[in-house]
Formats: sequence, C-alpha cells, structure tokens
Amino acid sequence: MADRDRSVGFAEGLQRGFALDDAVPFRQLMLEIYDYRCAVTGKSYAGDGAEDHLEVFLFQPLEHGGHMVPGNAVVVDTVVAGLLAKGHLLVSDTYRAYTSHPEIVSEPVEASDALGRNMMLPVNVSLWPQPALVGYHRSLFRAQ
Repeated sequence: MADRDRSVGFAEGLQRGFALDDAVPFRQLMLEIYDYRCAVTGKSYAGDGAEDHLEVFLFQPLEHGGHMVPGNAVVVDTVVAGLLAKGHLLVSDTYRAYTSHPEIVSEPVEASDALGRNMMLPVNVSLWPQPALVGYHRSLFRAQ
C-alpha cells in the first residue's frame, strides 16, 4: 500500500493521502463505529441493509480539503445525507441536528426536538465529529 502512486486522480484535484480504494474500508469502519445506525434518526440497519440505506457524510468535503477520518464524518440515512449536503439540516456544536429552514417542518416530532435532535454518536468520544469541522459545514451555508 505504501508504494501506491497517489499522484494520479480524476482531474478533480489531488487529495493528500487519498486513494479511491481507501473509501471502501473507511466506509466499513464508519458503519462499524456507528453500529450500522443513523446518527440523526437512530434507525439501525442489519448487515446488507446498511449498504443501501446508510451513507458516510463528510462535514468538510474532500473537494474542500477535508479528509476521510472519523472526526470529519458521520453515518446517516441517505435522505439525511441529502439534507446535510444541501444545508437543510445542520449540526450544532452540542451535536444536535436541526433544520436551518424551520418552515419546511410543520411541527417537531417531539416537543424536545424544537431546538434540534440529539445525535446518536459512538461511545468513544474520540471518534465524534470535531467541532471545528461541524462548524465548517455550517459556514458553507452561512449558519452559526
């Protein structure tokens, strides 16, 4: 693995320390860290179901200089990943997922969700998303 030529890409710009085949083991690692469960909805998927329903979302995208590390990532349902990517769903510094557009939600599912939903993160705190990278994601949508 150390002798792999990482200078060749798809003309999207070089990502330091990144090779396309690194994405597969990283995805598997993240699914295991999050116990095959969406960090926002809490829904769990067994075995092969996770492959179809869960995504690894990077708070600082690769094209913005982000890295495939647990501190820059979270495992979420595909719908949640789409909302995060568009800035319709953001994460606070206290790891609460909230909508930046409350008009799209008629009522919170539970009264306690009005200020956001507590995320389900790994037991090991060192594997949680880094606050600076979560803040970077909010900054992409000018949200604080």
